[in-house]
Amino acid sequence: MTESKDISFKIPPLVIHWFHAIDSPIVDPIAIRKAKREKTFTSISRSNASLATSTSASSASSNTNKPKNWVPFSKRDNTALEKAFENGTNVVSVNEDHLFQVDIYKREISPVYWEGPVFEVRRATWFMQTDSKWLPCEENMAKQIEQGYHKHKPIKSEPEEIVPLVEKEMDIGQVDEAKEAQTKPIVELKVEEEQKEYLLGPYLGQYVVYSSPTQAWLLYDTAPAKIAKSFLEKLTNNQNLGGIKLLRGHNEVEKETAKKELEVKKNKASEEDSNKRLHLDLEDGKPRLSTDSGDLSRNISPQKKKELEEKEMIKQRAEDYDNEDSEEDIRNIDQIVFVIHGIGQQMSERMGQNFVHDVNVLRKTIKSTWPIAVSGTESLDCPNGIQVLPILWRKGILFGTDNTDETKLESDIGISDDDDGCPTLDEITLEGAPNIRTLVSDVFLDIPLYLTSKYHDLMIHVVTKEINRVYKLFIERNPYFLKNNGQVTIVAHSLGSLLGFDILSVQPFSNIQKPNVQNTSGYNEKNLATLNFPVKNYFALGSPLGMIMLLRGNKMISRKTLTEPPPKQNDDNPVSFVYPAADNIYNIFHKSDPVAYRLEPLVVRHYGAKLKPVPIPYIKGGLKSMLDAGFNAGSDLANRAGAMFESIKTGFTSSLLMRGLGFSKPLEYAGSELQEWQSQTDPNIMTTRANAKSASKLKFLNPTGRLDFYLQEGLLENAYLSALSVHMSYWQDVDVAGFLIREIYQNQAQDEKKSITTIV
Repeated sequence: MTESKDISFKIPPLVIHWFHAIDSPIVDPIAIRKAKREKTFTSISRSNASLATSTSASSASSNTNKPKNWVPFSKRDNTALEKAFENGTNVVSVNEDHLFQVDIYKREISPVYWEGPVFEVRRATWFMQTDSKWLPCEENMAKQIEQGYHKHKPIKSEPEEIVPLVEKEMDIGQVDEAKEAQTKPIVELKVEEEQKEYLLGPYLGQYVVYSSPTQAWLLYDTAPAKIAKSFLEKLTNNQNLGGIKLLRGHNEVEKETAKKELEVKKNKASEEDSNKRLHLDLEDGKPRLSTDSGDLSRNISPQKKKELEEKEMIKQRAEDYDNEDSEEDIRNIDQIVFVIHGIGQQMSERMGQNFVHDVNVLRKTIKSTWPIAVSGTESLDCPNGIQVLPILWRKGILFGTDNTDETKLESDIGISDDDDGCPTLDEITLEGAPNIRTLVSDVFLDIPLYLTSKYHDLMIHVVTKEINRVYKLFIERNPYFLKNNGQVTIVAHSLGSLLGFDILSVQPFSNIQKPNVQNTSGYNEKNLATLNFPVKNYFALGSPLGMIMLLRGNKMISRKTLTEPPPKQNDDNPVSFVYPAADNIYNIFHKSDPVAYRLEPLVVRHYGAKLKPVPIPYIKGGLKSMLDAGFNAGSDLANRAGAMFESIKTGFTSSLLMRGLGFSKPLEYAGSELQEWQSQTDPNIMTTRANAKSASKLKFLNPTGRLDFYLQEGLLENAYLSALSVHMSYWQDVDVAGFLIREIYQNQAQDEKKSITTIV
């Protein structure tokens, strides 16, 4: 009997990768608030509501469901996480522009700059197959499986060394027999009792069997599981031991995934071929619909609807937490864009929508639009350095509630003689028509909130405080921003544009500006919270600011004009002025947006009313873009011809006037007195001078000399049908993104030219 060759066991390298979940969050603040509101709507008693609130919050924050959807970190972030794990670092910034952070000790990922759900993080070494997906095993389980792997050493032989020797000394038939004898024990591997690795702790009653150097099986130590295991072993010739299949290392998962994707592509190609053959008998190439298909689509069960909403939410979270592969170096951010939301944030949360997702969509839209927006513009020959961050304020406004009231239960039940305070909105809300009343409370309530002095000041304070917090956090993490003369832009939507404008209007004046400030609005005189930094650009989207300023009796003036003496006031029609502390102001809207109003007449009344809003270049593509290109070329030629004609006509008119007065060479002999007399008597010249003065006022508010810009409609769009949707469609509009890019960087380029000129 010959002894078997003892081959030493060499452990293959373990490829580790970090993952984070995108479902079943550890803590979800929005879900907690939603649970609280739903509970308070059904209970008036404060004591019962307090108990129910704590129960809802705990159930929402401690979700017992284990995550089923996991996303791998990028290679760059994976390297940083593993290095931090080895060095004992606690917090690591991850994902695009380091907008998220991972707590290594807690194994959690959370957003840095805004409120959002917190998800579990795993350092994955072993993976289990569930529902055709490979999920990272819990780290405690993976540690035990790896210890068993080192203990049992599932590599028993190395057949590669035998085959070359056999091929040299045996003929063809003997070689085949040797190969069969060699491979047969591996295929019919029988696991001995001592090769089982029993798991401990929460996995008690489960054990692992190692079937290859990279594969194992997770089994239950129960009688039914043993019967199923024996049956599957015989049925699959020991290829399937039953239970859950395990793989060691992320590289093995990538191999299995690549194989699966290749099979799916082949199956898809074959299905497409069969579908083509199947559709040959259909008229016009369109499939026939069954009579009940429409009913099925309309009558979706509540459970199915909930599942679809959950899938959509998981998809949004995956997009929000990923944004890009994060393989590139961190971008050099030189423009921060703070986005302030409008009314209806409470309703959005209730309906499962997310303003943070809208801002992430805007960030993505800016990235995708960047090449088109900067093409053909030399001043924009620079990389994209725009960072977009959301400003959430509605959660900080507690209408009709006081945090201290929750502790005064004696007053509520009449034990104390003290007054029991003001009631909450929930306590005075009727129970009838709950959907409509919820709409009023969560959406339209924001408007009277803003119009009341108490809550207006509170909203200003909350928004300003949140902007300062996010800005401070960003500067701490990106100190180069100030060194590179980075600029701040505010983009505000709907009611948020009113808040943003009032915040800019209450910023303190400089010592040079103070003497020339005249007849300011009441909000300028209030001692409200102020920003800790200057604002370069302000964009209002779908803004009712024009209507509110009209109701207040306000007009807008740039602070750049405060270096000069103030204009004369009309005592018969006094007007109060607002001086927003932003170098450039823009008003963007859809013409069919029912909430939006113009701003230019609130700067210069008659001149602004005559102007038509400026169309934003249409870059969405399609037939309209081609038509616009031809129209713009023709308009350019027409404008040049018109300008030339006006110049000739003016020169000819002036020549006749001078000759009639006896001057044959007006340019040589006309004196200053004649020119002054002409300017005071000629109505055309007077109108031109008035228009030029009005245009200069607009020019002070931004370099284009215009404030109102509208988004063009597509050829097939209907203004009446789109009126309800356009108000919420600014975030994903590529025309909006392109306009933001061009104006932000053109203004920056102009500032750089001015600074160079000043130095020279």
